[in-house]
Amino acid sequence: MSKGLYDELKKYGESDIYPFHMPGHKRSLQSGALADFYQMDITEIDGFDNLHQPESIIKDAQKRAAELYHSEETYFLINGSTAGILSAVSAVAGKAGSLIIARNCHKAVYHAAFLNRFKLYYIYPETIEEYGISGSVQPENLKNLIDNILFSEGNDKKKPSEVIAGIVVTSPTYEGIASDINRLVKVAHSYNLPIIVDQAHGAHFGIHPAYPESAVWEGADLVIHSIHKTLPAPTQTALIHRNGVLTDREQLKKYLRIYQSSSPSYLLMAGIDEAIRIVSQEGYDRLESLFQRRSRVVNALKNCRYIQICPDTEPGKLVIYIKNCVMTGHMLYEVLRNKYHLQMEMEAGNYVIAILSMMDCEEGVERLNTALLDIDAMLVKSEGEKNTVENKKEKKQLPDLKFYPEVSLDLWEAYRAPYEEVEIEKAQGRTAAEFINLYPPGIPLLVPGEIWDNKMIQAVQTYQENGYVIQGIYNNKIKVII
Repeated sequence: MSKGLYDELKKYGESDIYPFHMPGHKRSLQSGALADFYQMDITEIDGFDNLHQPESIIKDAQKRAAELYHSEETYFLINGSTAGILSAVSAVAGKAGSLIIARNCHKAVYHAAFLNRFKLYYIYPETIEEYGISGSVQPENLKNLIDNILFSEGNDKKKPSEVIAGIVVTSPTYEGIASDINRLVKVAHSYNLPIIVDQAHGAHFGIHPAYPESAVWEGADLVIHSIHKTLPAPTQTALIHRNGVLTDREQLKKYLRIYQSSSPSYLLMAGIDEAIRIVSQEGYDRLESLFQRRSRVVNALKNCRYIQICPDTEPGKLVIYIKNCVMTGHMLYEVLRNKYHLQMEMEAGNYVIAILSMMDCEEGVERLNTALLDIDAMLVKSEGEKNTVENKKEKKQLPDLKFYPEVSLDLWEAYRAPYEEVEIEKAQGRTAAEFINLYPPGIPLLVPGEIWDNKMIQAVQTYQENGYVIQGIYNNKIKVII
């Protein structure tokens, strides 16, 4: 492999060139506690190319990433996957005024729809009832939705692309559930519609056969990979891939210039390039080792009485489910963190999520395995047969993940409307002025323009009681349109 960004930055940092240019730290070792990192922190100077018009080393680095993912073209994102999602959705915006999105899309997709004044149509993923998590998006449901849109409101005489700008789905989900992207692509392309895949949590896909295939390889038109989530890259780094003829290259590049900083961090770009190098050279073997370690954990926990691993996720996620006892996801999360010094990715009502990556070590995974076995044994000892049935009754049933709220206003109109704050108990019949998100990962329960009803109020309260973090509620008050 040719020299990457890191090599060139290191060479420059060790040179005797004095910087009469930004950044203001001037690579001085007196620039505080982070001074050592500043030796390679530069701006767009001679010989270091420009992210927004790459012609040399950045162009070569992006080409290496494209080769790894078998993409026609790949662009670095230093404002995270959010910048990629905003750019992708904006790039497909044109004369069509509507957008199909999976209801469990990240809030960045909704923000992109707001900025482009899209009318939203939702496709709802299946629900994995036993674990209370969103499942995959079914191709037949997508086809039915497209047909319903085209044969309503006088759209039957228009081309699909004149009505629907595109389709956005998330795969894998935050919990690690992957959809059949190839089949979804075939449905979308049969109507000549582009499909955008938010594969933020799947940058490791397509490297090893035990893991799902990359959405790039499966034919998606635009794919976003948040490489810092599952690859050895710094926070805020991501990639966007473009393929096929259904999206406009120049439109995408235009919006990348709009949504990304005009002063991109060379440290972040070097981090992306180094991650690509590691995956290219070591990714297969590292993912194989991770798969074997994960398999040992799953096998070791098979006989646990109260702790169970969801079997439906891709190997990079462990959804650790707690059942038939008074322990909640929040309690499990706290025990793992405080007693065993293991920091989970998130907690929910009856499970926690652990992210596994190719950089996990044997010792770390074994510590998690030992901790879960210890906790289950502790629960067996403390719960006993007598309490098991009674304790099941003490946990409140989590709401169904599928909500079909009535729409009062389109998102783009509601999100800029005047509002007031009311207590959530008094919200029934009012129109939401703010997103109500489950966080992490940032999936909306209610979107601005949708109406609060009693079912939604009770659902939000139940989520809160079960340890979920709900964004959009402040001191038990929510924003509603005046």
